[in-house]
Amino acid sequence: MSMSSRAGSARQPSAMSEIKVDILPLPKMNVGEGIIWCDRKQCLWWVDIGRDQVWRYAPETGEAQSWPMPDKPGCLALTEGDDILVALTGGLHRFDPKTGTLAFVAPFKSFPEGHRPNDGAVSRAGRFYIGSTALGNRSAPNARLCVFDGHDIDDLMGGLHVSNGLAFSPDDRTAYLSDSWPDVQTIWAFDHDPMTGELSQRRVYFDAEITAGRPDGACVDRQGGYWMAGVGGGEMLRLDPSGAIALRIPVPTSRPSKPCFGGANLSTLFVTSIGTGEDAAANDGRIMSIKLPFQGLAEPRIRLL
Repeated sequence: MSMSSRAGSARQPSAMSEIKVDILPLPKMNVGEGIIWCDRKQCLWWVDIGRDQVWRYAPETGEAQSWPMPDKPGCLALTEGDDILVALTGGLHRFDPKTGTLAFVAPFKSFPEGHRPNDGAVSRAGRFYIGSTALGNRSAPNARLCVFDGHDIDDLMGGLHVSNGLAFSPDDRTAYLSDSWPDVQTIWAFDHDPMTGELSQRRVYFDAEITAGRPDGACVDRQGGYWMAGVGGGEMLRLDPSGAIALRIPVPTSRPSKPCFGGANLSTLFVTSIGTGEDAAANDGRIMSIKLPFQGLAEPRIRLL
């Protein structure tokens, strides 16, 4: 896969008045990540990696529940049923929220020893792409990206430190992937074949060295805008399809980690954050909501074969 020169524009982003960021009435997370919206149940799902937990929250009723996991959960995916796929250090598992039980699905054969799953996203065609990161020192580019097709997990690529920022364009023809490592801080775009799941023509989509925050989790809106959580920079960025900054939203935490669109009309951006460290601020680790004049897309579901 060839890589082009640095891309992404630092042009002055447009401003939007009266954007309000609300803090949801939920406990602070240790490492809040992997947030997705279930349109059937009108609820959020996410993980607290630091506490080995999976969370569910229904904004309309205020009902919240968490479940302990046997090891580190990195990301989640919806299935065609009511079960949730949970990417754990020990492999991909099927989680039944009615009973709180896990069923093993498949191992991450290509992940190096001492790695855990990190960010993930489901393509519009229904494949679950999952990246890894080291549990300890992340200075070596040993992290991998793999894909689950409903039956098996196949390795796709390596050379990463902290695999992040996975998302797919509305037409499913473009895939996005980032590396949050401070010496990389780059988002790439790929041509994505919905029929085969293959990624090709890797190129730089955005160079995050021009921003305050490093690229963490992401999602895409109906217009093709890419929403990047700027971890360490206290901001959410909307990048247009060319990779230019179209909108910058300050948030009341320095460590936003992953956004998703949800709510009844998919026009509320929900954002997790990270609350670890002695220097954690008051709102670090909280879950936020931002009502926007943009609409997201329904979270794709995986058909288990």
